[in-house]
Amino acid sequence: MAGAAGCFIPRGARAATKILMPDAAANRRFSVLYQGNKIGSHTIKYSAETGETLVETKISLLVKAGIFTVFSFRHRSAETWRAGRLVSLRSSTYEHDTTLIVEGTATPEGFRVDSRGGPFIAPAATLTSNSLWTPAVLEQDFVVDAQHGGVIGVSARKVGVEDVIVAGRQIHAMRYSFITPYLAGAIWYSQEDLWVRGEFERDGAKIQYELDT
Repeated sequence: MAGAAGCFIPRGARAATKILMPDAAANRRFSVLYQGNKIGSHTIKYSAETGETLVETKISLLVKAGIFTVFSFRHRSAETWRAGRLVSLRSSTYEHDTTLIVEGTATPEGFRVDSRGGPFIAPAATLTSNSLWTPAVLEQDFVVDAQHGGVIGVSARKVGVEDVIVAGRQIHAMRYSFITPYLAGAIWYSQEDLWVRGEFERDGAKIQYELDT
């Protein structure tokens, strides 16, 4: 996920799925489970104002063994989108006792990302690693890493439609498998292209995402 100062990636926006900005009806709140126990939450909230869409992401994970903290992770980000294009990003991530700040803004040259790794220019039609609200994110070659800065590669494939239980009811959902340098697993989208379930592996640990609302 490390950025490269001053580099430009000319590819990355090859999505065939049209990127439609969500509205408040698509707000997500997932419980994050590890070995059947809830260890945190992942929420996505949308709001629209003056022709722009604000997408706020919050992730909070905590694993303890008795009084000892085994793993702690917190992520907050705010993305501003206009006419289907990312125009600004600001995020803060706490992991391994380190806080990382990532900022980005649209420029005539592309989307500029500034982080601890230095500046990076991504394609103007970029998505971020937080863009799991659209299956189009899995059709990218690269996405902006909203947690560490720079860009990361994405490799994904469509597995097929499965019946899954979401918020107590059974629905048909399209399953995708994917891998990035830091995360791998499976993710499900409803027939309305809404994110409804996830199973991820990170640092050797498998976690499940169950949709609350």
